[in-house]
Amino acid sequence: MKWIDNIVVGLIEVCDTSDIYEILDYFKISIFKLEKDNVILKNNTALYYRNYSDKDVIFIRDDLPVKYEKFILSHELGHKLLHTSLSTAAFNIGLANLGKLERQANYFALKLSVITFDEIELNQMSIEQIASCVELPCEPLKQLVNI
Repeated sequence: MKWIDNIVVGLIEVCDTSDIYEILDYFKISIFKLEKDNVILKNNTALYYRNYSDKDVIFIRDDLPVKYEKFILSHELGHKLLHTSLSTAAFNIGLANLGKLERQANYFALKLSVITFDEIELNQMSIEQIASCVELPCEPLKQLVNI
């Protein structure tokens, strides 16, 4: 996934930050926080829409811890930058390999998050325990281990 690494490095250079809120502002992507049962979310944590009422928009649950929210926003930005042919990151079944697209967006979000691990402290921990310590979803960390 070296190509994603290159995109993240270039993005940080262009935006002069790795802060997701500043990057989203740079791209003029609006964030709308919704209750978790809002119909727009379609039972997802967040959704990115390209060209929703002529704007790029991320709809995200309003009850997420800050670190988790930042990761999810980074994941959705990953869809915008990596999957430019899709109008939304919401289940375009038949258009693309969703598992692959989700893994790519997760990898992008992890790289943009600039997470550092203390290998000694985390040495005997499971992926689930590490995810809890860094306040990130478990599945992307599992994917990173398998890359």
